[in-house]
Amino acid sequence: MAQQFSEPERLRLQLSAKVKKKPLDVGSFVYSLRRKNENAKDNRGTPVVISSFVENRRELVVRLLESFIGLRDASVLQFFSNAERFIDWADTNGYKEAFFSEMYAQQAYRDYTAYLNHQIAHSIWKPTTASQFQGGAVRLIELCFPDSYHHILSGAVKIIPDRGSASASNIHVELYRDVCLAIALQCGDFVLANKPYPCVVSIRDYEVVVFPSFHGAVGPFKVSPLSYNAAERRIATVEEYISAGVKRGSKPGVRSSVAFDLARARTYLDSSNEDNRHWHRLHVAYLAARAYTCLFLLITGATPTELAQFSYEDAQEVEKSPLKKELSAVKFRAGGKSTTYNIGRNTGLPLLKEYLKLREWILNGTTHERLFFTCPDVTQRKNFPTGFAEVSVTQAVTKFYHSIKGVFLDPNVPIISARKMRKHKSNGMHSARISPSTIAVSLNHTEVVNLSTYADATPEQQDAEFGQFWQSMRHAAHVIRERSQDHSDGAIGTAAGHCDGFNHPTPVAGVGEFVELNCRTQYGCLYCEHYICHSDEEDLHKLLSLQYVINSVRKTVPDVAHAEALYKDLSIRIEFIIEALCKRSDSTRQTVEAVKIKVFEYGEITAFWESRLSRYERLGVTF
Repeated sequence: MAQQFSEPERLRLQLSAKVKKKPLDVGSFVYSLRRKNENAKDNRGTPVVISSFVENRRELVVRLLESFIGLRDASVLQFFSNAERFIDWADTNGYKEAFFSEMYAQQAYRDYTAYLNHQIAHSIWKPTTASQFQGGAVRLIELCFPDSYHHILSGAVKIIPDRGSASASNIHVELYRDVCLAIALQCGDFVLANKPYPCVVSIRDYEVVVFPSFHGAVGPFKVSPLSYNAAERRIATVEEYISAGVKRGSKPGVRSSVAFDLARARTYLDSSNEDNRHWHRLHVAYLAARAYTCLFLLITGATPTELAQFSYEDAQEVEKSPLKKELSAVKFRAGGKSTTYNIGRNTGLPLLKEYLKLREWILNGTTHERLFFTCPDVTQRKNFPTGFAEVSVTQAVTKFYHSIKGVFLDPNVPIISARKMRKHKSNGMHSARISPSTIAVSLNHTEVVNLSTYADATPEQQDAEFGQFWQSMRHAAHVIRERSQDHSDGAIGTAAGHCDGFNHPTPVAGVGEFVELNCRTQYGCLYCEHYICHSDEEDLHKLLSLQYVINSVRKTVPDVAHAEALYKDLSIRIEFIIEALCKRSDSTRQTVEAVKIKVFEYGEITAFWESRLSRYERLGVTF
């Protein structure tokens, strides 16, 4: 730090009001006994017991402040909160020396980790939350003991966070995308062209009719207010109003009162059409703007923090340039790494051009450096049309979802978070067989992060794969039951069992392309219609020898992912067939156990598979 402080215990840190209005009382950490203010809005410092002053902790406060340099205010707040939690726990549990004594530091870290694991075991916190809290303790120990923290942290095992939320259903994402696209384009066009109310939004095979009122959006998921005839795009008549109310179980209203309400609704509709910047027209424009925000999250796969950084100047260059098609940001969690996201000239560019038109209409002469921004709440009828602030994309996505749920969007469709949007983009690229390294570069993270967090299969993919897998398992069991009773006439021996149609490989229906069927290699026999396995020692020896070879390859080859993709399912299929054979009789089970000992303990495999192992060894694969 450029400035020296003789009494760091008096320091408090003021972040931006958007992040935290009350200053962070960093200096209070010098005292081992601290209290909480009775009123959360109390702007004074943290109450402390003066006699609990620990002079050695002054260095802790200074180093903590130095670690905040270069961080965003939100990151500072998160680090401070996690550090405060660990310091409070250490002081409460008798470890006030943990921040200047290596021995106490390791004991505190070990016991704090045990405490976090206890909270996980009792479902008080999730592993992700506990991992963040442990991370706060780790960073604090690294600050206090920069030369020996490795030894201190070796005293406890790192808590592994959850891999994140499950992937969203493709059906849900596609519907959500179509809803966003319809709202963005059609509501935007309604505002820009100053079309008369009601606004009609067509989504797939249904429509939502929007009248200018708080509850004026009418669609298949929401009952129409009595004042509107959505089907005919007009205000209802007195008879329609009363008839609709009776059908819903309401008592018929007084005709004069109904007529007065309808006349007022008609007047309001007319006045809304006369004012091209009516509050509800602004509301429709803001709804379209939030829809565009969600669409660009889906297109780019950017994180909320990065999307919020996209600049208007960048967007203008993308719109005008025949070559530039990326929006840039800074990834703070990656040490300030510059990132770019491709919007695509065929998909994203037309949407960007339409959004820029809507953006100009919304701002109405006001300027804003960011491409996306927070729109004021026009339903409050105040502080508009100004008051455009920095956007919180996560909040914008959540607010948009709740505003369209049960109106434009089927209420059974769950929220599609920004993380799920990133996963969807990643899964789409994986399904297109794009290399993991290219996908990782596209999403601006490492290949390890992509494969561990962003490569989960969608529910539809899992259903299809498991269905396909179990279909093949059932077929294998059927083949064994039907054909293992006798040595079928015309069947010839193969390296994996027997075959009644050699040189005519026919894939089992629905098993997919696990392993290529080839009568010369014998690896794909178990996926062939002509495969036969007899419940005798000869075929069992062949089958277990095959398993021995493929498991040896899986354990030793450098490209583990490729080997797993080829042979994992085959190994499981062998296990399934062996188990089905064992269920036939006790004598068969005994034979299986005897052959397993022969193969897996003594390494006695058939001559065919022995030659395959020798070939792999000549290629440099060591077993």
